[in-house]
Amino acid sequence: MWRDDSEKSKKIKCLNSAIGTYDLCRCYLKYDINYYYFYILDHNEKRFLGVKEEDFLLDGFHIRKISDIKKVEFKDDLCVKINREKKLLNDVIKPDIDLSSWKAVFKSLKKLNGFLIIQNEYPDKKENFFYLGVIEKAKRSSVLFRPVDADGVWFDTIEIPYSKITGVTFGDRYSKAFQEYLSRT
Repeated sequence: MWRDDSEKSKKIKCLNSAIGTYDLCRCYLKYDINYYYFYILDHNEKRFLGVKEEDFLLDGFHIRKISDIKKVEFKDDLCVKINREKKLLNDVIKPDIDLSSWKAVFKSLKKLNGFLIIQNEYPDKKENFFYLGVIEKAKRSSVLFRPVDADGVWFDTIEIPYSKITGVTFGDRYSKAFQEYLSRT
């Protein structure tokens, strides 16, 4: 995936130096023309865990593949200064997520017992998906997932191969709102 080891090394180094700081990473992902801002909480050679920042708000935790990063750079402007002065990260508690494999990620997330989003954002429309729901079981090469639609209708459990996943989101406004509402109905 990487053109050379130095390219990957540079990205890993940037992510690594951002952990535990207010250094905001601007990540360009190969499947999206837009970029995303993340505060990096953890990473390994394959995946990173970050908190998404958008317009002075944090919107959940994201797990993304490092191989999908086209470019990563630090954002250094007034917005970062404002986030720092607002102490935006002060109440963030890093979730205990094992990033060593997708199976380990989903086993960790299952322990959190919450709603999450699993996505495939690659441009191929046949493979593109967005599922909101709960984890049933993490298997060796796939996750059993029970999705719910925007009307609150639960579907049968589906099997999602790890090879098709571009990202996982949890603790965000969308997932939390659905979880809160559906737990009351």
